[in-house]
Amino acid sequence: MKKICRTWPGRVIRNLPALLILMGMVSCATTIPELQVRYTLPTPSDTLKGRAVALTIEDRRSDKSILGREAHEEFKGFSNSIALKVAEPGQKGTSVGIFQVPTLMREAFTRRLARSGVRVLSDKTAGVPGLEIILKTFSLDLAGREWLAKMSYEARLTGERGAVATQFINGEAKRYKVIGRDSADTLMGEIFTDMVNSLDVARLFKQAGL
Repeated sequence: MKKICRTWPGRVIRNLPALLILMGMVSCATTIPELQVRYTLPTPSDTLKGRAVALTIEDRRSDKSILGREAHEEFKGFSNSIALKVAEPGQKGTSVGIFQVPTLMREAFTRRLARSGVRVLSDKTAGVPGLEIILKTFSLDLAGREWLAKMSYEARLTGERGAVATQFINGEAKRYKVIGRDSADTLMGEIFTDMVNSLDVARLFKQAGL
């Protein structure tokens, strides 16, 4: 009896359909949708050069989910993480990492304060005022054919003598939905940039008498 020896290419061809299915399953399993947020820095200023704050972020959102019900249908498998880019005005920006919302806020506000000359400390320090950012809302949803983004927070600056200055920042924005999720990313980048850069740090120091 003649012995038939199957060659390696023959085995690959025979098993090609199964290999393609397996590759497709692996691809689907590892593709997790993320929000892509681009934060555009404000123009540099040295108005607060030499100042320092101890920055804390407090997440007081009643719902820690970023996406509303309709938006979830467009971001199936969403991990509640955000990929952040930081950009100079008029530029595309550079990726700096993937964050949960509280660490995203710390990253952005640290950079925002540095643009005004403020040195940011992680821990409370004697003689250094504390800046607390209290996040109230941070959400994205889909209403008909429009993406709807909302963000709001309270900023408190506290000195050693208990003097407190407070600002409330809130806003919402809409953008028409086109094919894919790019318009959602653009919208979240726009509202995030506007809300973070709306913080008037110099005014906080003045109001607190610091």
